[in-house]
Amino acid sequence: MPRELRKWYATDKEIFDVLASSKQRVNASSLLEIARERGIFYSPRESRDALASNISLLQHDYDSLKKLLGESENPNRAEKVACVTLNAKLTMEAVKEVVTGFCGEASPDEKIVGRAEAADRYVVQVQYPELDYAKTRLLQRRIREADIRFVIEDTKTTIRMPANLKAREIVDQLKSRIDAQQKAEISAEKIEITDLSADDRTLFFTSLISKMKGYELRDVTNVKVQSSDKPPKPPTEDEDEDAEEEAEEEASATEQMMAVVENVALKGQALLASAEYQLLKEKGFFITSITWKSIQTESPYNIVEFEAGFEEAELGTGFRYNVRGLYRNREGEFTKTLIPLTSGHKELIFPLIEKTALKELAELRKKVGPATVTANDGGKS
Repeated sequence: MPRELRKWYATDKEIFDVLASSKQRVNASSLLEIARERGIFYSPRESRDALASNISLLQHDYDSLKKLLGESENPNRAEKVACVTLNAKLTMEAVKEVVTGFCGEASPDEKIVGRAEAADRYVVQVQYPELDYAKTRLLQRRIREADIRFVIEDTKTTIRMPANLKAREIVDQLKSRIDAQQKAEISAEKIEITDLSADDRTLFFTSLISKMKGYELRDVTNVKVQSSDKPPKPPTEDEDEDAEEEAEEEASATEQMMAVVENVALKGQALLASAEYQLLKEKGFFITSITWKSIQTESPYNIVEFEAGFEEAELGTGFRYNVRGLYRNREGEFTKTLIPLTSGHKELIFPLIEKTALKELAELRKKVGPATVTANDGGKS
């Protein structure tokens, strides 16, 4: 029997675990609707746990299980994006040859298809199983999809991918095949700030959100910061020891708290100007992730919401970003609800984030020079 047609069974305990662990997506109203579809009517006053227990005891075939699992999955799962820039202009023929060879060696549980999307774009669509043993048994294995895009430009090639481990592994394998094909190791540029100090890491984010061409910063609504864990500044010879002791005794509760806090998340409006953020900044915290709104400087003057950050916050590696959506401009008034963008619309905006980030990163490195002590590097240059 073909793999895709194989059926499986689930116990009532496993079905109950799925329903019980998906409270937001499978609420009491959804459970009542599932029962009504089978001709069973429960009281709206019935507790959600009781509804989940009763429904889990019913017979569930393959299609019924598939529907339950589909409802328990988050439909708004917007995965962030990452990119790698190859300092070489590849041809479409070269990319197609590499992808074809990679498809031929795919594992049985993966489905890989490559196609030309435009004269300068090639897309690799990958379907693969994702395992998460932290979830209940029926949710541990899900089929995920990843679109990996090769964007060929004048002097370089950008590879854009979902910001997850599987996609990064695939890109690494494709990069190795490209090097073998070209008979040379092509240098790859990633957006990483490992070599920057705490202050420059924050400056990277503030420059990114304020210098995007065609957009004017409107507000910052979410910020995550990380402690730089700076060693205490050594006292100078002329400092009064008695004054130091007195200052230590009068240390505020806030300062004592900051000594043990490693990271903080702030959510609200105008966060970069808030007293809370300024206090954290003074204590040596630097930005690792940010969500902001910018208004288009040209028609239609919509407000667009972006997010960007580093997967490895302390190291400053794994840059990932996304366009969360927009608030449409209607004669000077903006919609209250965030409108999601299509993948095609996002693909038009992603290059702007990438180019701005690379440009500002280059400017920072040019300013600080090659010998810069990084945050959390133990004092190594």
